[in-house]
Amino acid sequence: MTTPDGPAGAGARSSGADTRERILVEASRLLAMKGYGGTTTRDIAAAVGISQPSLFFHFSTKLALVEELYRYDLVPAVQGMENLVVGAGSAGAKLYAMISAEITRVIDSPYDMRAHISLEALDDPDLAAYRDLLNQFDDMTRLLIRTGQESGQFVPGDSWLALQMVAGFLARANLFAAGDEIDRLSHPEEAASLILRSLLAEPATLDAVRREAAELLPKYATAE
Repeated sequence: MTTPDGPAGAGARSSGADTRERILVEASRLLAMKGYGGTTTRDIAAAVGISQPSLFFHFSTKLALVEELYRYDLVPAVQGMENLVVGAGSAGAKLYAMISAEITRVIDSPYDMRAHISLEALDDPDLAAYRDLLNQFDDMTRLLIRTGQESGQFVPGDSWLALQMVAGFLARANLFAAGDEIDRLSHPEEAASLILRSLLAEPATLDAVRREAAELLPKYATAE
């Protein structure tokens, strides 16, 4: 038996997995440059160096390919947030842990996720489930913000506006992660600290929040 990537067997399975990964990498790069509507499967196949039939062996449509990228992006994020929300800990530490973990995940991603910021593909009804996941993530983030405000840990204010600040920062991370100046060791912590300083009623408690967040990070990471 053969596949579009060669003879069947362990080596072929490895080759097939490598081809699938290359398709996702190149597709994410093209989507970032040309958008969902401007990117074709022919473009993606050419970038990978394979034929369209070979691409269709791995992904039956462009939509299926984009769906895989959204699954990679949103499913662990929502699962991680669910783990944090239902667990013990302060709202501030949970929010800090999420921001730090998400920015680290963006930095470490093999894919260029800049196209996700526009949400263009999520207008497709067949991707409605992923728009729902994005809304769930935002709802849980806002819940943490409201919980922090109600407990007195955060300054009072409009939780929706605070959510836009957090969501905007995370979206922006997809842009600056593509650059050469990102520091994986310091920038996630610096970003989380910057946001928490603007929300904490007592900014002097940031060190305590940071220590608590370090203990919560494994709960978020179990969704990976």
